[in-house]
Amino acid sequence: MFLIEGTEKALLVDTGMGKGNLKGFIKNITDKPLEVVITHAHGDHIGQANQFEEVYMSDKENELIDLFKMKIDLANFRNIKDGHIFDLGDRKLEVIEVPGHTPGSVVLLDAANKLLFSSDAIGTGHLWMHIPGTLTLEQYLESLRKLAERKAEFEKIYTGHLMEVGNEPLDLEYFDNIVYLVEQVLAGELEGKEYNNGPFPGLYVEKGKALLVYNPDTIR
Repeated sequence: MFLIEGTEKALLVDTGMGKGNLKGFIKNITDKPLEVVITHAHGDHIGQANQFEEVYMSDKENELIDLFKMKIDLANFRNIKDGHIFDLGDRKLEVIEVPGHTPGSVVLLDAANKLLFSSDAIGTGHLWMHIPGTLTLEQYLESLRKLAERKAEFEKIYTGHLMEVGNEPLDLEYFDNIVYLVEQVLAGELEGKEYNNGPFPGLYVEKGKALLVYNPDTIR
């Protein structure tokens, strides 16, 4: 979860999974008009979304609400697409669709400050591509290559679970390693080991800080 404040507005990126008064908590931090965006519809990112009057999220994520039987009312949700700009005054964040981890995953690019808010779209050390609702690795590689075309516009990557990587942003080497791992698995050059950290079985490969978990049945 991130709160990004500009001179005119603030943007809340994801709404966590707790049951507290997130809206009230945010009001104690900023009195600026607030926009809310959900990067993807997993329970640890969308949990308190219904506290807010208007929420942006790709409608490609709606199927996950049903898949995971989440009690989320979508009446106040607005579809978001590639290229949407959140204009906060002195800061602008561009939405880039990166389907893979989920069908409608998005990242937010703050090109002026060379920052990418990626949530779980490229993982936080561990990238889960083996759980229900993910796309194939082949489809995901298309998304990564599209994002790689914008690589000159960001240097620091703020992921969705920074505590897992020492509460520090990741860098372009991490991104390059994720791309490498996906390419090598697809090419048959890397064979994964059994992954048991989580509710769903999978195989994993790793390079540097990047660890890709995948389902061998959904490579293509």
